[in-house]
Amino acid sequence: MPAKNLPSGRPSLEYVAFCQLHRRRYLDYVCARVSDPQLSTTLVDTALATLSSIWPAVISSSRPEATAWEILRALVAASLRGAASRAVAENGEVYDTLPLAEADVVILRCKLDLDTGETADLLGVEPPAVTSRLRMAQRVLPEGMVAGLRSGA
Repeated sequence: MPAKNLPSGRPSLEYVAFCQLHRRRYLDYVCARVSDPQLSTTLVDTALATLSSIWPAVISSSRPEATAWEILRALVAASLRGAASRAVAENGEVYDTLPLAEADVVILRCKLDLDTGETADLLGVEPPAVTSRLRMAQRVLPEGMVAGLRSGA
C-alpha cells in the first residue's frame, strides 16, 4: 500500500489509520462477493493502493469513505465481469435483484452483521440512508432471502 503523498515516500498517518480502520471489513465484504479468498485480498490491496495514489484529494473530500467504497466496489465488479477472472459471484441473487447501493447494505447489515452506524461509516453515508436502503431492499427481495443471509444459508 504505497502512499505517494509524503516526500519521504512513507504513507501519511491518516492513510495508515484509514487502512487499519477499514481493511478488515473491506476484506469481509469482498469475500462475501467473491468466492476466492486470495483474489479477495488482492482486490482489497489494489483498492487501497489506488486510494493511496489519490490520497490528498480523498482526504480533503467531504466523504473519504464514500470515495474508497466506490473504488472497492468498482474493482469487485470488474473482477466479476472479467472473462479470465477467477472470481465467482457470491450472493449474486442480491446483486441481480437490487441496485448496488441497496445490495451492499444488505450484505453489510445482514450477511456481515454490521450495525447501522458501522455500515454507514464504511459506505461514507449517513445512518438514515442505510436504514432506508435496507427497508427498500426488504420490500423487493423475495421473502426469506434476508433471513437466509443472516443464517448463512
